[in-house]
Amino acid sequence: IEQPYILQKIGERTYFVQRYFYATIFYVGDNGVLLFDAPEGRGEYLLRAIREVTPLPVTALIYSHYHVDHMGDSHFWVAQAQKAGVALRIIAGKATVDKMHDMYSQLPKANEILSKNDDWFNFEKLIVEYHRFRKPAHTDDHSVWLLKEQKVAYSPDLLNPDQLPVMGFSASDTLVYHDEKLRQVEALDWDYFIGGHGNIGSREDFQFQRRFFNDLREATSTVRKEEPFWKYINKSTNNHADFVRAQRDVIIKRVTEILRPEYGHMYGYDASMPANIELAIRLVGSY
Repeated sequence: IEQPYILQKIGERTYFVQRYFYATIFYVGDNGVLLFDAPEGRGEYLLRAIREVTPLPVTALIYSHYHVDHMGDSHFWVAQAQKAGVALRIIAGKATVDKMHDMYSQLPKANEILSKNDDWFNFEKLIVEYHRFRKPAHTDDHSVWLLKEQKVAYSPDLLNPDQLPVMGFSASDTLVYHDEKLRQVEALDWDYFIGGHGNIGSREDFQFQRRFFNDLREATSTVRKEEPFWKYINKSTNNHADFVRAQRDVIIKRVTEILRPEYGHMYGYDASMPANIELAIRLVGSY
């Protein structure tokens, strides 16, 4: 956070850039730049990073999924394209387009829509594959994008390489299909993975994430059975929401200590675990 941004080349024409914990990639073509997402409040810095590499304008922008923290600066890139005298291609899957419509989004609309769950488009000589996740988890329009010739996969908020999940697995809607999504990305042909936060990822990060997820689920299930709801019924409060909160707080504390020997040394362990465990409680409590 003491640097304006981090810039690293990860392919012949592909670059990783991160500003204040938000990471994305851009691809430099012969005539323009393809940018993946428009992280909120970071447009000026991303433009500075791109200018370190090329004077070419950003001519195409991808919406990976409809969360404003990853799309909030899209107006900035529309304005930059207008200054350069080019019409910005905004590319998104149909699920993202539909969700933006349903939620009355004021962000610029996509003008190229990928209608199939497994689709693709060309950016100059590059093939970009779009794979919508078969089942929703982080969001109901979540997807993975593959820069085929560059062997780079991009799926923000799926996992944070070199880190534990934060904010309940990146504020995921559910963990029910999390393992399936990890396996779907692992089956693709890539060398580098970009998760929107944290470091540049490898396949070892997916192996770690699945191990952590399984350990978290098992520990939470075990403790929840040992701390049943009836233990926290309190006549003085006489409110089942209070009973559930008390049970949840004990489960979070116990699971945090159970997993500490294996994971406690990792970046942000104590800050990350409460939200992750709460989401795991919802998972094992329902399924």
